[in-house]
Amino acid sequence: MKFEIQDKFFQIILKQLEQNKLSHAYLIELNDFTDVDQFLNLFVKLLLCPNRKLSNQCSDCKICKLVDINHYPDVKIIDADGSFIKKEQLIEVKESFLNQSLYGNKQIYIIKDASKLNLSSGNTMLKFLEEPADNIIAILLAKNRYNVLETILSRCQLYSLEDDRKNVFNSDLYDLIKTLFVKNRAFLNYNQILAIMPNKIEAKNKLSQISKYFFFVINKEESLLSELGELSEEKICQLVLVIEKYINRFEYNLNYKLALDSLIVEINEVI
Repeated sequence: MKFEIQDKFFQIILKQLEQNKLSHAYLIELNDFTDVDQFLNLFVKLLLCPNRKLSNQCSDCKICKLVDINHYPDVKIIDADGSFIKKEQLIEVKESFLNQSLYGNKQIYIIKDASKLNLSSGNTMLKFLEEPADNIIAILLAKNRYNVLETILSRCQLYSLEDDRKNVFNSDLYDLIKTLFVKNRAFLNYNQILAIMPNKIEAKNKLSQISKYFFFVINKEESLLSELGELSEEKICQLVLVIEKYINRFEYNLNYKLALDSLIVEINEVI
């Protein structure tokens, strides 16, 4: 099993396997990543392959061969039936998993586009996520996490795939991070923040990029900006929650400057 794509993601999953700390549900934000089928194939084989603890190289065990030809009985793929994923599709998968795995292994269901879960199917999905079975793992894919129902998003372990993370760091974003996340600096440089985030659309865009950056920091894939070195991992996690809350708030018709002021206050309460 050679991890030629998204190697750091797979190293995180390997570590979770070694520590027996797999999540019951993963939401994979694809962004502009295109080799989705190969990524899924590797991910599923890593979760199921009996040789993974001995070696990362496996190409011919029975389970991997069945996964490669899409014939492994305990992997179910759910794609939209029309414009949406229907609750009946989820119920059908759940019922098929009432029987034990034929190979005594994990049972995996993959939702190809989680943004197509509507309120009805989303509520059904929520019940599955709130009552997880030990041997069942959900893999949800979405191009953009913000198109997924928030109730679903909050119950999944989130990973964001990137082809080139470095292009996130233009000078404006770098300045914004240094200004927002050093205590009491934001209000002193309020006009600078407004110049970088003059409206709700720009605020959502910039905060989304910052959230992704902090996510990579938490997962040890990036080093924290030296100016923010005093921030603990716990505080970074708290900041991500604050950022995600305000990204969602900026969806609504509210006074932008009041919301921005409130965001800065909450950030300063954390740092």
